[in-house]
Amino acid sequence: MRYNEKELQALSRQPAEKAAEIGMRVPKKGSVVKRRLVKLVVNFLFYFRTDEAEPIGALLLEHCRIAKEEPSGFSISFIEDPDRKYYFECSSEEQCQEWIDALRRASYEFMRRSLIFYRNEIQKMTGKVNIPGKDLILLMFLFLFFRTPWSSTVSLRRPGSS
Repeated sequence: MRYNEKELQALSRQPAEKAAEIGMRVPKKGSVVKRRLVKLVVNFLFYFRTDEAEPIGALLLEHCRIAKEEPSGFSISFIEDPDRKYYFECSSEEQCQEWIDALRRASYEFMRRSLIFYRNEIQKMTGKVNIPGKDLILLMFLFLFFRTPWSSTVSLRRPGSS
């Protein structure tokens, strides 16, 4: 997939859903862990040198696997090249789990599956098969607001992910 460098740089300046300075090792031979500012914006994970404003790289979080690594780290690998792993080291297990959760929610595939799930749940509740766009959005908002309160009654994890 091709990207316009200026558009990616502009995207990297948008407000982040999650950002922190954490350790990162790229999949180059002989690579070592370096401190990087890592910033999640939509479904891109940008990484920066800690003293620079422009990203030195970006990972598109589609068709990837996010895995917990010991002791308080995680890795990102891609389906088309599973041996090419990016490793990240967090300051705590809690921070690591927060990153893993945020990264798993970032893909469009996750959002699509969530949309389908909630649309089906709303259709079960209302008995309507085709709900007009604006009404569907309102119903989905209400469903999410009342159904996924902070009690974890509905899991938003992808099927098959842990």
